Parts: sequence; structure tokens; C-alpha cells
Amino acid sequence: MSTDRPTKDPVPPPGGGDEAGSIRSEAYVAMHGDPRFVELKKRLYGFVFPMSVAFMAWYLLYVLMSAFGRGAMGTMLFGSVNVAFVFGLLQFVSTFGIAVLYTGYARRKLDVRATELRDELHNGVTSKEGGR
Repeated sequence: MSTDRPTKDPVPPPGGGDEAGSIRSEAYVAMHGDPRFVELKKRLYGFVFPMSVAFMAWYLLYVLMSAFGRGAMGTMLFGSVNVAFVFGLLQFVSTFGIAVLYTGYARRKLDVRATELRDELHNGVTSKEGGR
């Protein structure tokens, strides 16, 4: 694999480097700067970053409580179930919940636009206007 390939493309297109490939390359570069694609990325990041920060804070709380709040984490709730066990289970529940939330968010806010842009890109037609 050669490393001296020019890297002007944000994402390398599939296929070879023939004439159709170079047109496709230009289409990828044009799509990367398209306002509709930029808006799609903003929507994605608008969900992913806050949710990632929230989950990491929740996980960090669990780790810190396990390390420094042993008394609180060892509190028995019922039977042989303590707070640490419930916190651990809630890590799995929150992971599943985030996946469900993201699926709904993507279905409502991302999928239709992403499909439109992908189809436009694969058909070799890119549009410079940002509206529908």
C-alpha cells in the first residue's frame, strides 16, 4: 500500500482511480462541504457528545463510589443485594437505554437525510444548495 497518495479527500471513495473514480472523488469532497451533510453531522454530534459525557460521568460515579464510598456501596438494600450490585446492574440498563434512545433519535433525525445524501452521492449527482 502506498502512503504517497494525495489526501485531499476527507473520506476516500470506494472503487478505483479511473475517470469515474475521480468524478466520484470530487463528489465525496463536494458532499463533505455540503450544508445538508454539515447539518447531519451536527445532529449526530448533538446526540453523541452529550450522551457520551453523561454516560462517562455516570460510570465515573460508579467507579469512584466503588473505590472511595465503600460504606455507602456496601449498604444492603434487601437480601444479599447491596447498592454496589444495583449500581452495576444500572450500568447495563443505562447502556441499553442509550442504545434505544439513539435508535429512535437516528430514525427520526438522521436516517432519512443520510439516505437521501447517500443516494445522491452514489448516483453521482451532488447539489450545492442546502435546502430540500
